[in-house]
Amino acid sequence: MTDNTTADTDNEQQRLADLAEIGDVDLSQFAPGTFGCHEAMHTASLMLDMTDDHLLQHPAILADPEFYRLASNVHEALFALYQAIGEKHLAD
Repeated sequence: MTDNTTADTDNEQQRLADLAEIGDVDLSQFAPGTFGCHEAMHTASLMLDMTDDHLLQHPAILADPEFYRLASNVHEALFALYQAIGEKHLAD
């Protein structure tokens, strides 16, 4: 198994465990096109803005190339998440 395959498998196992932990939730209320999905997209947007404003612009982050690289990776991942949710949520 490659590292990516192992990480994907671990990620899926964690997702399923987290899903089981939330209990009896009607997931149809969170499908693309619903308010629940819009709420997730909005939260991703807020986190994206916070990452930019409070991490990427923080002097401690700017002063250290490794910190900045890691914070930048977080920002890119949140942007990708926001785009992925929006693509499904706002599809015609």
